[in-house]
Amino acid sequence: MNPRELFGKDYDIFILKDPFNPHNEVEGYISRKSNEYYGALVITAINGRKVPEQLIMATPKMHYPFDTRADGSRNYAFPSAKEIEIYEKLDGTNILAYFYTDGDNRYLTYKTRLRPFLSSSKFGDFETMWREMLERQGETEIKREMIRSMCNLSFELYGSRNPHLIVYNNALDIALLFGVTNTGRILSPTNLKNPDLPIVSRMKIINKDYVWNYEETQHELQATLKQEEEGYYSGVEGTVWYLHTNDGRCLQYKCKPETIESIHFSAGARGLSKNIVIATCWNAFENTDSPTPDFIKQLLLEEFKPEIIEDNLIDTCLNFVKSEADFRNKVLEAYKDIGDNILLNKRDVMRGLASKFPRERMGKVYSIIMSYA
Repeated sequence: MNPRELFGKDYDIFILKDPFNPHNEVEGYISRKSNEYYGALVITAINGRKVPEQLIMATPKMHYPFDTRADGSRNYAFPSAKEIEIYEKLDGTNILAYFYTDGDNRYLTYKTRLRPFLSSSKFGDFETMWREMLERQGETEIKREMIRSMCNLSFELYGSRNPHLIVYNNALDIALLFGVTNTGRILSPTNLKNPDLPIVSRMKIINKDYVWNYEETQHELQATLKQEEEGYYSGVEGTVWYLHTNDGRCLQYKCKPETIESIHFSAGARGLSKNIVIATCWNAFENTDSPTPDFIKQLLLEEFKPEIIEDNLIDTCLNFVKSEADFRNKVLEAYKDIGDNILLNKRDVMRGLASKFPRERMGKVYSIIMSYA
């Protein structure tokens, strides 16, 4: 299995310990290609011993169901479908559960989009957060569902402890999004075998008037969207559409509020919105401990034309995200040093923190601590 045949030039070589099976050092390739192979793996060796090469399909890139003409109008390209299921699109960290084998044993592990394994960094302790969710949920049902449905499972890890573009009231949760087989077949939540797992919310089912429903859904999403502080919104980030075609395939498309979508399609000479670059920077920390401006630019180039990507804006947004993550870490460290429980003694805790942080940021300090309390 030649990775160049699958991934072209868009792949990296890895040799890494699997934190969920720490006796295994795994070798292979990971795709960066912006299509159905996005984040896919080819595993070639375990603990220095060659194994039968195995392709692990991951969470693919999702696209809009239309192209934009030169005059700004849309050219929709919905294939004929028996029905379309519409689910909420959550805004967090995507985690894929998958099996790999050394020929004798099968191992369950987890990954983010562009890393072979789930790991932690000072900007997002994704491994620790995921382990917390496993303690709450348990791995047994994840394994059972993967075996029943014969697929990898794509989850979203979301909440105020894992901030992205959308602000959530819950501290931390997971939701099962869909399944993907190692042949690339997508299984919507209703295609799975009745998993006893938290599943993303289904909003509606349609079987006609695709374009009208798509634009109506956009208007509904827009109505929920409200800008909070800089770089953050409350509301619903978007929807994922699962088209069940007449030939038995399941195709995914995304639908986002007009405000966010317009950033993608009307940026033109004005360049990209700061919010989109900030969201990309947050996502970058899921894939590398120290993202560089060049890495951020590489991620942006997967969806945007080079002429609208501004190096200065990338630098500004990357510095902003680093400062936000650093601020969160400082708040949590200061709270730990106080040694008191905010749920039991809010007044004294906040008084103790007031001398350590600017007055205008104390509301943010409180929300950060309550996310972890």
